[in-house]
Amino acid sequence: MRRYLIFISAGLCLLMYSIDGTVVAVAFPNFIKDLQTNVLWAAWTISIFFIAVTIGMPLAGNLSDSFSRKKVFLISLSLFTAGSLACALAPNIYTLIAARFFQGIGGASFLPTASGMVSDHFPENRARAIGFFTSIFPIGGIIGPNLGGWIVSRYSWRYIFYINLPIGVCLFALIMFLLKDSKTTSRPRVDIAGAFLMSGAVLFLMLGLNLVGESHSPLSLSFSAVLLGSAVILGLFFFRQEKRVENPFLDLALLRSTPFLAANLLNFLLGACVFGIFSFIPLYTTSVHGFSTLLSGMIMTPRSIGTISASAVTSFFLKRWGYRWPMVIGFGIVAGATTLLAPDLLLWSTLGVSWGPVNLMALLLLLSGLGMGMAFPAANNACIELMPGKVATIVGLRNMFRTIGGAMGVSVITFILHLVPSPVSGFRIVFLALGILLFCALPLAFLMPSGNDSI
Repeated sequence: MRRYLIFISAGLCLLMYSIDGTVVAVAFPNFIKDLQTNVLWAAWTISIFFIAVTIGMPLAGNLSDSFSRKKVFLISLSLFTAGSLACALAPNIYTLIAARFFQGIGGASFLPTASGMVSDHFPENRARAIGFFTSIFPIGGIIGPNLGGWIVSRYSWRYIFYINLPIGVCLFALIMFLLKDSKTTSRPRVDIAGAFLMSGAVLFLMLGLNLVGESHSPLSLSFSAVLLGSAVILGLFFFRQEKRVENPFLDLALLRSTPFLAANLLNFLLGACVFGIFSFIPLYTTSVHGFSTLLSGMIMTPRSIGTISASAVTSFFLKRWGYRWPMVIGFGIVAGATTLLAPDLLLWSTLGVSWGPVNLMALLLLLSGLGMGMAFPAANNACIELMPGKVATIVGLRNMFRTIGGAMGVSVITFILHLVPSPVSGFRIVFLALGILLFCALPLAFLMPSGNDSI
């Protein structure tokens, strides 16, 4: 019975994490208005969270496997809850961005550590348990946008962060009581320098793109060049660091493995296309289609329902189907739905479709959710097959690439939207380009473990 209560408690932490991410997407237009900023700086509330998760997730996975899942989980939950309070009290956009960073550092351990906990307590059905575990995220995708849209439209965006405080305190007490403190299996050696070099490279790259989009003055462009050059230098130092240390932040030997390289390149593109795009759906619906804040949250519900249902079915039949074809079919559906989201697409008039924007958006988001529900359980377990003895570590690395992709996707999408004068034209470019890119990435799935002969 204890293991099921641990599963539920860890799942509730992931639910809080998921709710917070989707709520911020709904509140994004309100940040621009209430904090008197522009789309470039408001987007940092999303991208800085991705960067923080990029730093924290592989470290948390390493510490969880070698140190103590309970201690890592409780420390992270405390940071996430404190970061939520700081977000709620933020007086300006810069303070909010800083608070979101600490919130992301705290939430970074939830997925790898919780995956390790589930793997420890359900060894006989690991693939199915982790598959069902991933379906928790889309539940937050239903609750977050609807609850967030209602809170933001009725009260203030600050309450979407206040709501995490009682939940965080209750979950801390539950995990403290339920989870036994595991013995240290090895002395953790964490490549802090590598983590900060890589994160600094990503941060400077995004800052450079931000400045290019914000101003075209000679001074601004010169400073942007310095930042972009610094990103390249830090990237080179990062790879040098990883070759020298005994326990690198990113094991470069793994990148020489074709399946691992393919898996994480696919994860990077998924982060850019899926997480990057869906962070902007509420802004897209309000600025292009004129939806209300409440409706912009509610329209995300079909996507989450599709993900939950497809994820449950796929997880149940994963042993029979294997990993490869659920990934190919699922990501193909996501790519098609993303492409068709482009506003004023000629295909709709050619086919004679005359549905209103609400119906079309709901249908396409439902399809994208079904695709993600098929693909994600298979992709998650295919990555774990590459290193089954280090579940938390491999989950941390997988999600590190996915969150870097998400951060870069948010940055590039923001850059395009800021430069293109019309939101309609900007979102058309975004959806078409990323949908085509995701189609081009489908062959990578054939380089990953198939699952048919390895489960």
